[in-house]
Amino acid sequence: MGRRQVRGSALLLVGRGLSMVLGLATQVLIVRSLSKGDYGAFAYALALSSAGSTILSLGQGKLLSRFMAMYDEQKDYARMFGAMFLAIGTILITSVLGIGAMFLFRGALIGSAVDSSTAMTMVLILVFLSPLEALDLVFVALFAVFSKPRAIFFRKFLLAPGLRLTVVLLLIATGASVTFLAVGYLVASVLGVSLYIGLLIKMLRDRDLLQHFSLRRVILPYRAVFAFSFPLITGELALLSLNVGGVLVLGASHSVVEVANYRAVFNSARLNTAVTGSFATLFLPVIARLYERSDIDGLRRTYWHTALFAAVLTFPIFALTAPMAPETTVLLFGARYSESATVLGLLALGYYLNVIVGFNAYTLQVCGRIRYLVWVNMSVIALNIALSILLAPRFAAAGVAGANCIALVTQNLLNQWALRSSMQTALIDRAYWRPYLLILGLALALWGFQLVVHPGLVVTLVVVAAASAYLLLATRRNLELAETFPELRRLPLLGRLVG
Repeated sequence: MGRRQVRGSALLLVGRGLSMVLGLATQVLIVRSLSKGDYGAFAYALALSSAGSTILSLGQGKLLSRFMAMYDEQKDYARMFGAMFLAIGTILITSVLGIGAMFLFRGALIGSAVDSSTAMTMVLILVFLSPLEALDLVFVALFAVFSKPRAIFFRKFLLAPGLRLTVVLLLIATGASVTFLAVGYLVASVLGVSLYIGLLIKMLRDRDLLQHFSLRRVILPYRAVFAFSFPLITGELALLSLNVGGVLVLGASHSVVEVANYRAVFNSARLNTAVTGSFATLFLPVIARLYERSDIDGLRRTYWHTALFAAVLTFPIFALTAPMAPETTVLLFGARYSESATVLGLLALGYYLNVIVGFNAYTLQVCGRIRYLVWVNMSVIALNIALSILLAPRFAAAGVAGANCIALVTQNLLNQWALRSSMQTALIDRAYWRPYLLILGLALALWGFQLVVHPGLVVTLVVVAAASAYLLLATRRNLELAETFPELRRLPLLGRLVG
C-alpha cells in the first residue's frame, strides 16, 4: 500500500513540477509587468483570498479524505456520502455568510487595512476565489481516496496554472489594468471547479458507487467530523498566520512596497512544499487505512519512507532557494528585488525543515492527538505573530521571514516529540540517520561555496545538479527505488544505478 502511494504520488509530483514551472513563470511575469504598488495590492488581496478559503472550509477539505477512506474501508456508504455532502454544504453556507459580511461591512473589514482604492477593488473581486479554492480541496480529497491521481494531475497541475498563465499573458499583450488580472484569476477558478464536478460524477459511476447512493439513506456524520475538524482548524490558522500574518503586519508597519518585497519571493520559497503537497494528497488516506487496521509498523515505515522521498526530491529546490538565494532572487525578479534574497533564504530554510521531518501533523491527527495539536498550533500562532510584530518595524520583510522560520521549526520539533510515542519511533528513525546527515552536510557545503565563490547562474545550476544527483544515488537503497519503481531496472544505465 505504501509503495502504491509513493507511485501515485510520483505522478502527482510530475504534475506538481509542471505546475511549478507554470506558476513560477506566472509569478515572474506578474512581478516584472506590474509596478510595486499594483503588485503589492494584488498580492495583498490574493493573500486574503487564500486566508478566506481556509476559514470558509472549517478544515473540511484537507481532512475529508481521512473520513472518506475510513468509511470506504468500513463499507459505510451512507456516512461516506454524508461526509462529502457535509464538506460541500459547510463551504456553501460559510461562503454566503462570509462574502455577504465582506460586502455589507467592507468599510470596517477592509477599509481599515488598505490604503488604496486599487487594493479595495482587488479584495472585493478575489474574495470570490475563497469558496472556489475551498471546493477545489474537497475535490482533490475525493479523487485521492478513490485513487484517481490522473484527474488531480490534469485539473490541478496543468489546467489551473495554465489558465492563470494565459490570463497574465493577455494582461501583458493588452496592457490591461491589474483589475483584469483579478477577474481573470476568478474566471479560471470557475472553469476548473466546473470540470471537477464532471470528473467526479464520472468517477463515482465508473466505481459503481452511485448504486450505493440514496438521498434518504445518507447520514451526515457531523458529530464525528466536526469534533475532529474544529480543533484542527487551529492547524489551518497556524498556516494562515505564516501565509497572511506577515502581510498584515507589514501592511500596518510599512507600505505596500515592503509587502511586495516579501510576497515577491514567498511563492518561490513555498516551492519547497511542492513535493510534500503531492505526497500528502495520497498519504493521508493510506495512513488512515493503516491505522484503522492497527498496523503501526506499516504506518511507521510508510511515514519515514515518504518523508525521505520528499526530502531528497525537494533538495534541488532548497539548494536554489536557500544556499543560492542571492543568485536565484536576482535571476527571477531582477536587481530591484535583490534585498529580498534574505527573505527567500529564511523562508526556504523553514519550509525545508518542515519537509524533512515528514507529515507529523497529519499522522498525529490520525492517531487522535487532537488536544496536543491544538496546543501546539495555538502556541505557534502566538509565537509567529509576536515575533513578526517585534521584528517587522526594524527589519521589515526580513524580520517577518525570520519569524516565520522560527515558528515553523518550533512547530515541527514539538510535533516530532509527540510522534515518538504515538508511532513508536525516534525523533529521526535510526534507519534514516545516514541520509539525513548527508543532507545536512551537502547543505552546509553549498552555503560555504556560495559565501566564498559567489557563483554565476551556470556554475550555480551545475553545482546544485551535481549535489542533488549525488544525494539521490547515495540514498537509493533507503528510498527503495528499485522495489517502488521496478520498471527502472529495464533501463540500461539507470537500472544498474538504482539496483
